[in-house]
Amino acid sequence: MTRPSDAALLVALYAVFLLGVAYSFDRLARRTSARSAKWRTGSFTYHADHDAWLCPEDQWLWPQTFDPDQRVMRYRAKPTVCNACPVKKSCTSSPNGREVTREVDPWPHSEAGRFHRGIACCIALLAVVLPAGMLLSGPGVSDTLLLLMTVATAVAAGIPLARHLWRTPSGFPEQVPHVRAGAPPVTDDRFATRWGSFSVTDVSGSSRLRRTEEEGKHS
Repeated sequence: MTRPSDAALLVALYAVFLLGVAYSFDRLARRTSARSAKWRTGSFTYHADHDAWLCPEDQWLWPQTFDPDQRVMRYRAKPTVCNACPVKKSCTSSPNGREVTREVDPWPHSEAGRFHRGIACCIALLAVVLPAGMLLSGPGVSDTLLLLMTVATAVAAGIPLARHLWRTPSGFPEQVPHVRAGAPPVTDDRFATRWGSFSVTDVSGSSRLRRTEEEGKHS
């Protein structure tokens, strides 16, 4: 059996390089997400054995609600403890206690995570396409064996990325909730984590307001 050609060796090495880039990109995105989550929680420490957060003042935040749309568990401290805390002004502005959230799904749990995982899968797919495309040109026996091994390796290395992506929920709500009439107002906490990026407005009310303003201008 002759030695594989230089072109086949270069394609095989480049495919391995692409696999390394795909996993490095995914790892970097995961570390960035973990760093962002740590920044949101600040000095709060999560204790898995209690399923609760411990604040810097040695007070516990216990689970309150679970958000099925965003796939996060919400924890809140006791209002009586937070309102009497000496560092409340630098921690929360809510009279209902400080809130901390925790993602219940592994990476990639959010749309941003799925986006980065999708990019990693595309890079890994290139590692399969390049040697597979060279196989279509009818290379020799040595080149064919090398390219087949490269394709098999790339597919085996790319399956964990794609499989984890398929099994991970998107984290997006199925529909945008509407404003409920007579809903009690909720005090805004500028320190709490916000997971929604949409804002809901009363379309009929805003339309009436615009018509009133236009009539006033014409009159």
